[in-house]
Amino acid sequence: MLSEWSYFVEITILSTSFLTSNITKTLYKSVAIHYHFVVLLCFVNRNISLILLYYLPPSMAYNIDIDEDNPVKNYGLMSTLAQVCATIAQSFLLVGLGMELTMSTIVIQDLYNNPKSEFSMTTEQVSWYGSILFVFHPTGSFLSGFLQERFGRKRCMVVANFPSIFGWIMLYYTHSVTLLYASTVLMGLSIGFSEAPILSYVGEITEPRLRGTIASLATTATMIGMLLIYILGYFFEWRTVALLSTLCPITCICLVLLIPESPLWLITNGQNDKAEKSLCWLRGWVKPEMVKDELLELIRYNAVSGTRNGKVTIENDNQFSKLAQLLDPSVYRPFRLVMIIFFISYIVCLLPSKPYFSQIMNEVGLSEDRSLLFVIFAVLQIVGCIILVLTVKHMGKRFLAVMSTSINTILLILFGLYIIALKKGYIASTPWIPTMILCGISLFGTSISTLPWMLVSETFPNKSRGVAAGSSAALSYLLMFILTKSYLIVEINLTLEYTMLLFGGIGLFGLGYLYFYLPETEKKSLLEIEEYFK
Repeated sequence: MLSEWSYFVEITILSTSFLTSNITKTLYKSVAIHYHFVVLLCFVNRNISLILLYYLPPSMAYNIDIDEDNPVKNYGLMSTLAQVCATIAQSFLLVGLGMELTMSTIVIQDLYNNPKSEFSMTTEQVSWYGSILFVFHPTGSFLSGFLQERFGRKRCMVVANFPSIFGWIMLYYTHSVTLLYASTVLMGLSIGFSEAPILSYVGEITEPRLRGTIASLATTATMIGMLLIYILGYFFEWRTVALLSTLCPITCICLVLLIPESPLWLITNGQNDKAEKSLCWLRGWVKPEMVKDELLELIRYNAVSGTRNGKVTIENDNQFSKLAQLLDPSVYRPFRLVMIIFFISYIVCLLPSKPYFSQIMNEVGLSEDRSLLFVIFAVLQIVGCIILVLTVKHMGKRFLAVMSTSINTILLILFGLYIIALKKGYIASTPWIPTMILCGISLFGTSISTLPWMLVSETFPNKSRGVAAGSSAALSYLLMFILTKSYLIVEINLTLEYTMLLFGGIGLFGLGYLYFYLPETEKKSLLEIEEYFK
């Protein structure tokens, strides 16, 4: 008889106050989310016990309110330290990502129409060099989405460093535009290959109470990488910068080898013993007894994830079924949300114009000390990340994202109006005004630029997280390539001032979209978030 049931019976013992109202409230909150049968043992008073047997149909067994806080075990300071250590180790990949994204600005600044350099670049070559990095991101991201499910997050993060090492070395020895492109292709593959395992790993190793903060910390690593390149570019010429940059992926390999594999990936692949050891490490190097409850919850979550109304909706049998996962509502709904927010964040943070920032600064009268201003912008981005890390737990992702988009939209419109006033002679050149505007965009854009990566790490079901995260990263970089490659065309046709006003208009659209469609995911478990999108 027992073999006919696919779920176990769970006995939940409720110790409540003597008031009936408290018992009713406790019973309502105690329903297990993944069992058909729930047995409730309630102590009405000291002498009378009441046993209630409830049958839950599948349609009721999965209802969770994402707006209701779910009490989660707090392991303490050592657990936080262990999760931060694991995040820092894999974040060296993100430091490298920031360095590779920013390197084109340093190279273009030295080679663009410069007859004194060993070789120079034309406007067309600059547009390709500034954007070609994003063409090969999707290839690496798409591959890693599949490979990380087979080989694990940790192995993929190690392998992702090797194309980066070869790319930096090739950049150091390059003597032509062709080799410049080739080095960028290797960096693009490295960045793309690392995105999916990084995002999946952060979402799977952290406790719900820390996920937003640690995801912010991981994103800060990208800003640190950008700052490092600007600082190195201030003191050294670009070839020396490329050579010194090889230390980052080498350091990353050494550190990633020291951290454990994702416990959820191990459970998914039937390695529960290794998952227990990994969880012990990540919760502060504790004994197995301390993580027993969480391990069972992860096992249950793995069984439930990818189901709806008690039926399996996500299969992992072959490559085609993995691609078909993107059509499941629990996947394409967060996928659609993430991609729209990627577009909004790219625009309001001026990311498509990053490779051409030197030319923009020349046009608004900031040609002097450009290298120093780049350093200042990067420092402000890190300050913004630190503020995000300290506030996201208390203020939530939704509020910070809406606030960030609002401020940057206003600054973009002001930037466009300032350039119009400057060109029409209404005001004299006032360098501090564009400097403050660009500083504000760098500082306040952190929240919205970080948000889509946070969502990628937590919104997708476990059984499709690898493919969905890889596909999201791939399409985000394809989108970035299109925006970066077309930026010069848009600016030439609209001029800089109206391009900024166009970006401000897109920011207004993004503000409305975030207000109406972005849920709050901070302090929510992965299962609660998954249920919201079903």
